[in-house]
Amino acid sequence: MLRYLRNKDLIKQSLLDEVTIIGAGGIASALVTILAQMGFKKFHIWDDDKLEEHNLSTTAYPESMLGETKVRCAAEMIHQYDKNINVNMYLKRWEPSNHLSDIVLLTPDNMETRLDVHMDWKRNDNRRALIDMRMGALTMEVISVEKDNDNFGKTWQPSNQISDEACTAKHTIFTANVVAGLGASQLFNVLHNRSYWQYIRQSLAPLSFGREYPVNKITEVINNGTEKSENKTSVDKSRHNVIVRTTQGRQDNNVKQA
Repeated sequence: MLRYLRNKDLIKQSLLDEVTIIGAGGIASALVTILAQMGFKKFHIWDDDKLEEHNLSTTAYPESMLGETKVRCAAEMIHQYDKNINVNMYLKRWEPSNHLSDIVLLTPDNMETRLDVHMDWKRNDNRRALIDMRMGALTMEVISVEKDNDNFGKTWQPSNQISDEACTAKHTIFTANVVAGLGASQLFNVLHNRSYWQYIRQSLAPLSFGREYPVNKITEVINNGTEKSENKTSVDKSRHNVIVRTTQGRQDNNVKQA
């Protein structure tokens, strides 16, 4: 298919079947277009909110969508890239026992929903990937989880223990776009059995970067020069610099890993 000619040997379309997205705000508004262009065939999107004027500077949704539900905005953005994609819209907050795909992407507005989704997703024996994207105005985190590599609990804190920015300084569209792209790339790594870091943290002002919990996939080069990944993984315990997590106050100062 010519649509995927430029990355057909990199992104395996057979892996991009169905995905659930929790939250359809700033991060998701950029994320859905990336996933649609990558080739995902079916979306389940959960959100109970509508697009209001104050959302126009913090989402990718255009002014023409004002007043529509965010799940419908997301669906319309997806169909701009491929009208044949199946989008299931849920105009409500996701609750435990609601539908989750084997692949889940988290962008809700609170930590408790993230924890509930992770707990439900872990009950699925066929689970493949869970990518949690969190952001402040100038900082972001991406937590990547798969069945055999799950450090989600080490990165989670309740909402009431996280310092919050002022209402007028808590969100920027460029941070939302960066974390959406980073989350999509982490999903690519997990699904294609590539090496990745389970926890990534980045600040944009000043620019700084931290990472924890590496997963190194064991690969071998086959005859045609491409790499074939084995199912087993090894964890690299090498020393590296990390940054204080945004879920621990969204601070930008560097700290040395113990």
